[in-house]
Amino acid sequence: MMYDLNTLLLVLVLAFIFEVCDASLGQGYGTLGSPTFILLGFDAKIVVPGILLSQAIGGLIGAFWHNHFKNADFTNHKTADIKKVYFIVGCGIVGVCIASFIGISISKEIMTTYIGLVVLTMGILIVSGYVIPFTWKKLAVIGAVSAFNKGLSGGGYGPVVAGGQTIIGIGAKNSIGITDFAEMPICLTGFLIWTAFRGIPPLDFLFVLCLGAGLAPMFGAWITYKLPTKKIKFTMGCVIIVLGVLCLLRVLNP
Repeated sequence: MMYDLNTLLLVLVLAFIFEVCDASLGQGYGTLGSPTFILLGFDAKIVVPGILLSQAIGGLIGAFWHNHFKNADFTNHKTADIKKVYFIVGCGIVGVCIASFIGISISKEIMTTYIGLVVLTMGILIVSGYVIPFTWKKLAVIGAVSAFNKGLSGGGYGPVVAGGQTIIGIGAKNSIGITDFAEMPICLTGFLIWTAFRGIPPLDFLFVLCLGAGLAPMFGAWITYKLPTKKIKFTMGCVIIVLGVLCLLRVLNP
């Protein structure tokens, strides 16, 4: 199946906008992209793997730029930020594998309701200023739940993993950079599982998604660099609440 030029240009622009949001706040690409592209008429079984592959590319490029602007430190494999990336990915691989298998057959309404409730709860906790002491066990839960969300629907990863990190006391800018880096292997794993069972989505759709997501991270990381940390955290919480509400409204008003 081939899409017309106007449709592909729209996909390119939307992918760019969603990835700027994602790279600057640690969330939004899949959570906004999946429902938007489905509402535009794309098959959900094409959208989810497309989102996963393009965000893997956007996450890798975003990690480079977050390191460049010193939002996070990925200069070597021993930094505190890179250790958190390894840990989140290790816990998340299991979650994304299980979810990708489930996502092939689960009801879209159940999927959306679950993610909406988790995301909304995270946003309320962030805006309220609620913080709990950091432990690796809490980070493990965050990594597993967020990756499960991603493999299930293509969205719901960033709000949980970035928002969850701020709740357990990790700096907002570091959380965003860590989230971008961790997305790459998590999303790539989910994409491989989806395509193994459903086949590769149309290449023209995949290409423009990946192009839009690949061009955006530099701008998003620069926005993170320029914004004050407190403002980022509050903005992040507000965006997460909106995303959660939108997910739930999609179930109530299909």
